[in-house]
Amino acid sequence: MTDLHFQSEEYLNSLIKNLQFIGIGSEGCCYRLSKDVAFKHLSGPAYEKKNAEEILQFKDINISNYVFVQNLVYIKDEIVGVLMRYINGKSVEDKLYQVQILNLIKAFDDLISATKKLSDLGISVFDVCPVNMLYNKGKFYLIDTMDYQRKDIDSNIIFKDNMTMITANIHHAIFPFPVLNFLNSIPEIKDFRKDKELLSNPSYIIRTLLERLNSYLGHEVKTFGEASKKLVKN
Repeated sequence: MTDLHFQSEEYLNSLIKNLQFIGIGSEGCCYRLSKDVAFKHLSGPAYEKKNAEEILQFKDINISNYVFVQNLVYIKDEIVGVLMRYINGKSVEDKLYQVQILNLIKAFDDLISATKKLSDLGISVFDVCPVNMLYNKGKFYLIDTMDYQRKDIDSNIIFKDNMTMITANIHHAIFPFPVLNFLNSIPEIKDFRKDKELLSNPSYIIRTLLERLNSYLGHEVKTFGEASKKLVKN
């Protein structure tokens, strides 16, 4: 992956019209540039004051769950876009009710480990929401990481804050409402949305919930979608 340079906006637009559109956000539009590379065409004032060094500050961090900018796109000397790994995943925004619960636990265990590594580097996440998280084959990926920040505070505090933000923003994608209501009946985890200790350990929340669902329904539950239907019937 290398920087891309264009002489004019016309040349860039001629490339864009032939690319696969991925999505649009407040910071610009994303396209698939190649099999392994995504291109984000920046727009709006957010990056007008950022230089190359600021945008690429996390380029050399190799934590597979986190997708950081690797290269820049220029029109002459102006930064107009960024390049990063392309992740072929399902947006968490699209709900994960039918994903095997054991796979979700595995994915969260993996994400907790990755976020601990990130936090140990003093990096604080930002703008975490379902649309900025992908799931694929038992693994979570966080994208739109350009506004992450380095903080000179205890890494354990950073970790708890990071996992709290991540977990708090995706529980609706994981739990259908009947399952969420059932979770709220479990004393030790019902207040998880207000408890940083619980929010920093989503795997524990899901394991406890699964154990109680299995006991209540009388059989091993495979997905939260399945559990939701059984709870409604009960």
